[in-house]
Amino acid sequence: MTQTNTFASKLTVAFVAIAMMLSAIAPLAQAQTAEELQAQIAELMATINTLQSQVGQGATSVASGICPYSWTRSLSSGSTGDDVMKLQMFLNADEETRVAMSGAGSVGAETMYYGPATAAAVSKFQVKYRADILSPGGLVNPTGYFGPASIAKANMLCSSASTPVDPGEEEGEEAEEEESMELSGEGELDVFEVDDASDTDIQEGAEDEVIAEITVEAAEGDIEVDRMTFKIADSDSADNSEEDPWDVFDEITLWVDGEEVASFDASDEDAYLDEDEGEFRFSGLGLVLQEDEEVEILVGATVASNVDDAGDSTKAGWKLTATEVRYFDADDVAENDSTTDELPTGSATFEIVEEGDGEGLKFATGSSNPDATDIVVDTDSKTDGVTVLEYTIEAEDADVELNTLFVKITTSTTSAQAIDEVTIDIDGEEFDAENSASSTVTSTTFEFDIDGDVMIDEDEEVTVKVMVDFRAQEISNNQPRYANGTTIEADVTSVEAKLTDAEGSTDILAADISGTANGEQHTLVAEGIVIPIDSVVTEADASGDNDTTGQFSITFDVTAVEGTFYVNNLATTTAGDATALLGGVQFAIQSDAGVATTVSATLSSDGDVATNGAFTIDDGETEEFTLDVTFAATTSGLFRVVLQEVWYSVDDDGENALPYVPTPASDFDTAYQQVNSI
Repeated sequence: MTQTNTFASKLTVAFVAIAMMLSAIAPLAQAQTAEELQAQIAELMATINTLQSQVGQGATSVASGICPYSWTRSLSSGSTGDDVMKLQMFLNADEETRVAMSGAGSVGAETMYYGPATAAAVSKFQVKYRADILSPGGLVNPTGYFGPASIAKANMLCSSASTPVDPGEEEGEEAEEEESMELSGEGELDVFEVDDASDTDIQEGAEDEVIAEITVEAAEGDIEVDRMTFKIADSDSADNSEEDPWDVFDEITLWVDGEEVASFDASDEDAYLDEDEGEFRFSGLGLVLQEDEEVEILVGATVASNVDDAGDSTKAGWKLTATEVRYFDADDVAENDSTTDELPTGSATFEIVEEGDGEGLKFATGSSNPDATDIVVDTDSKTDGVTVLEYTIEAEDADVELNTLFVKITTSTTSAQAIDEVTIDIDGEEFDAENSASSTVTSTTFEFDIDGDVMIDEDEEVTVKVMVDFRAQEISNNQPRYANGTTIEADVTSVEAKLTDAEGSTDILAADISGTANGEQHTLVAEGIVIPIDSVVTEADASGDNDTTGQFSITFDVTAVEGTFYVNNLATTTAGDATALLGGVQFAIQSDAGVATTVSATLSSDGDVATNGAFTIDDGETEEFTLDVTFAATTSGLFRVVLQEVWYSVDDDGENALPYVPTPASDFDTAYQQVNSI
């Protein structure tokens, strides 16, 4: 037998005893004076009062007697269970946080249902222990939601004590803060405006997705919002075949400062105030609005998994309208505002779309993608881990799990001659290609098995680096596997991007993938010369009467790799070969329409000069070269000069010269300059 039952039994016995006493007294009443009877009645009433007092004390003891106890789950309006009853008993043990003074939820009459009265009592508990529950989360108003912070405080108080600890009279900032929560002034609701959510497409199966944003503000004093009433129905433009909200929505919730403050079981047809209108209500909110402080309330919805017409642009449209709000001012005077009284205003419309709608991936070239450059590879051993492309993948409207990625790599020789292995790095995690470079073609699409090991958070992105291990440039006996000047470029075109295998709430389809990632063209050099792109400086000008002489110059550095090399002191526009050029430079004059004549070009360098006049670049050294070009124009136009090739040789006589092709060509040209005809 419980302690409550024991006291109830005592009370029953007491009343029976009193009844018996009264029945025993009755026959004697005629033999007693009025004064004696009144004395006996007074004595009996005193006995009744004592017993009633004992019963009340017993119920309080029961409530406080639940401790020590620990709550393990969050509770909110609509929750049921033994832990709800334990919570009510715990709250009832403190006069300041009692659930009810009489009836269901009162001392000794606790229930297993978390209703508005329990939410209001939890709000009182949160305000009482504001410093531990509300302030750490940046909350001003109580939520009525028995969540992690409230649970932690209740468990702490109930861990070793049978009643909540009274914090006493706080001093300093906490006391001032609690005092500031007292309502003041003759407040009234000044703003209650409902607007669309930032995203009006709500997916099937979505949980607590924002469907409306509400702005509220009090004026002339503080107020406490007690309830809000809404209607949810077809939007004006929709022709839904599924019109009953309880078939579409599982739950509708209110959120303030990231905390759920109320919930409505939208799947229960009987819970609606007006089924035909889809009208429902949140009560017992306890939401305090301080004067002139704007508060944003979010309305969330949990949507059924299968909704008729989802994704149909002419159907599955819904509209949420606030119809009434009830609040109290500092004098506990209640006010009801409804749409007929100008507040609330506005409404929010949204559309139920298919699960996975709007989810996708977006590819883009990374901000740190390597510029086109010369890649120095080893002559007789493998060169590892050279980054040739960096790109990003963004997850749109969902958390996305990557399964397979693809990257295309193109070389100017067959892929297998230059490429040994390809690896990608995704935010520090590496994955090797599943296939090898082709030995028959110059382009290979490499496949990378991610197998769900990479998850991209919604609206976030990951960075992918494509790294290549290059083969040794020589096979044996100075026989090159691939030539100096071999180019390589890595790309994720729309073809490779759409091959991606990934999952959001459903499979990501090719149509859900957008963007590309394009790498620069790099040049492989094992032995020879390289020209750093960042060393190039160009000038373009015109001189003479009426700007009839074009003057152009290109200055660049030349670095020798694995040997000493020679560049002949020669500059020409002739498309030549090693025999013709003997190690000089080749340039071109380009124009939109003009025709150049009387072309003069010189090549100079600050490097040493060999006996035959060729410029010398010693192994590992860098020398500066300048190409100067002047010409007249027989036909006026815009002109520029482009450095096309630099020929170099291993002998100072210029024989057996090899071409170095500057890449990309756009970094080795001057600006256009107007040159007028003679």
